[in-house]
Amino acid sequence: MKYSFVLPTQKNIFSNEKTIEFEVNTIAKQAASSVVVKSGTCWVLVAVTFSENPRQDIDFTPLTVDYLERMYAIGKIPGGFFKKEGKPTDQEILKARMIDRTIRPLISNFFHDVNVYVQVFSADVNESPEILGLIGVSLALNISPIPILCPVSATLYKNDSLELVLASTKDKITMIEFKGKQVNEETLFQAIKESFEINKKIIEFQEKIIEDIKPEKLSSSIIQLPETLEKLYLEHFSEITKQALNEGDKKKRNELLNQLSLDNLKQKVAENQELLNELNQYNDFQFSLVKKKYLKEFLKSQVFNEKRRIDNRSFNEIRPITIETGVLPYPHGSAIFTRGQTQVLSVVTLGTKADQQMVEGLTLEEEFKRFMHHYYFPPFSVGEAKRIGPPSRREIGHGNLAEKALEPLIPDEFSFPYTIRVVSEVLESNGSTSMASVCGSSLALMDAGVPIEQHVAGISIGLLTHNNEYILLTDIQGFEDFFGEMDFKVAGTKNGITAIQMDTKLDGLTFDIVYNTLIRAKEAREKIIDIMNSKISKPNQLSPRAPRVLVIQIEPSKIPEIIGPQGKIIKKIIEETNTKIDIEEDGRVIIYSTNEQDGEKAKELIENITNFQEGKIYLGKIVRVEPYGVFVKIAEGKIGLLHVSEADMGYVRDAREVFKINDEIVVKILKIDEMGRFTLTRKGLNQ
Repeated sequence: MKYSFVLPTQKNIFSNEKTIEFEVNTIAKQAASSVVVKSGTCWVLVAVTFSENPRQDIDFTPLTVDYLERMYAIGKIPGGFFKKEGKPTDQEILKARMIDRTIRPLISNFFHDVNVYVQVFSADVNESPEILGLIGVSLALNISPIPILCPVSATLYKNDSLELVLASTKDKITMIEFKGKQVNEETLFQAIKESFEINKKIIEFQEKIIEDIKPEKLSSSIIQLPETLEKLYLEHFSEITKQALNEGDKKKRNELLNQLSLDNLKQKVAENQELLNELNQYNDFQFSLVKKKYLKEFLKSQVFNEKRRIDNRSFNEIRPITIETGVLPYPHGSAIFTRGQTQVLSVVTLGTKADQQMVEGLTLEEEFKRFMHHYYFPPFSVGEAKRIGPPSRREIGHGNLAEKALEPLIPDEFSFPYTIRVVSEVLESNGSTSMASVCGSSLALMDAGVPIEQHVAGISIGLLTHNNEYILLTDIQGFEDFFGEMDFKVAGTKNGITAIQMDTKLDGLTFDIVYNTLIRAKEAREKIIDIMNSKISKPNQLSPRAPRVLVIQIEPSKIPEIIGPQGKIIKKIIEETNTKIDIEEDGRVIIYSTNEQDGEKAKELIENITNFQEGKIYLGKIVRVEPYGVFVKIAEGKIGLLHVSEADMGYVRDAREVFKINDEIVVKILKIDEMGRFTLTRKGLNQ
């Protein structure tokens, strides 16, 4: 079945009238449901499957989203030796995470394994396939047997200063991803409202398709908690639960929480054989569900009734912050940012243009990144004994979020011609390590001498709801994140927001919650930046170990003269001066060296070539001697003839009698012909 609808032109969202088509269950027919979404030449397949039987060991939906971009979709053959796609790229993982965070809260009490596959079959440079994919996922889930609360849609809002992806149901906001050039809260909120209205139109069309298909839905599973287990938990473990919720130290809290076990409960009723027999019917999984239920209930009661957080902070209070800069002796810049029991080491490395990362994706041109942020979360940061593996989806996502937050402050290549890599190593984790990475990386960039104008800081705002009330929690700990209902990460400067990543466990957030969260985050961000400025408020001098850079501007027409045949001239300059040299099409010559002397030497050699003109004086070296004169090399690739009549030595019968190869002599360019050949003279040099 095929369906199509038209969206009118919408500034910052659709530059032209937009037609979206859906083909429902026409291909991939063995999946539970499938949808092909089309717009322009962009075709995206969504296929949904689920396992036959529910899992018995979990209390959440085991959902996996895979997003695939094959290079054939844009008519390209993959690079590399094997010429085929390998493991998912970072961009594929980021797009899969965006879809996952949007739909996950809308599927509840369904314990079958659910797999969502999104694959781009054909691309369009004017389309965002991940947005079409997300819309297709919503429709595919809603026409499948899988119980889902309602349809959802996403819109990409984009202009010169911001890029916003907003996902929402008809009533609430479910996911936000944002990057911007220090955008104020009011401007962003207006973009959110406009995007929301577009989403409603797309959702209304989905509802018509769902009504037309009338899918049969499986029932949601309801986990019944044993009454006896609940009663005994409250009787014997209420006090320990309250103690844990009053303990600000993560280790000590975990020690208390570990006492809340089924085995310990059995010990407490050991003298009552009847109760013990009943407890023996239950397993650790059932007990864990009871434990989670009352931990959350007690936490909400403490927050709403006692107006108190687990570490006794006020709702808008940030944990204590300490900062160290220049902590590592060899790297170009470093900083440790500690907020409560969250600690991140950020390290900056400055490199050359050759160090830029080539990004291959569904675009017509290859892209090169000169700023990269990478994030690592080792097991020891949470006290776990595990092997370190390749970066997880979460690590890739957090690294990208920090990169988006910092990128608007990175100076352009003309003013700071370095490739910049920042690595954030999480040393201790108890909530919002991604935002600590933003702060630590901003500090490390200044420590490295990168000329960023001001600091970027990040904060995570949490949420608890009860009946019709809600409370925002600034700078959430891991416990508040796990049992809370929102993780709203906001990063930016004092001037505005640069990045946001929001997800929720609820079926969505109201406009009121979103707006107040933005304001709360602004207050926290400004406080953190004040603390960062008290440590370092302007960039240091470059590290002596960082590459030195000289930039020469030449006429683009002279570039071949520097390069020489088969690159011989530029290779010779690089070899003689121990430098790295990049030449841009616009005539910029960028020289990288480990010290200023080598860089200046390379600059002089290049200028000797490019400033080649009649009347200019050079110290040259004789490379060939003939009876009628000598050939003198005055620069790489520049060899001219000094005739004996121009040697200013009176009558010379044979030049071989007075000149030798490798002699250095001072000469002046006498004449340059139309072919670039030139003659030399020594006449008038002593005047």
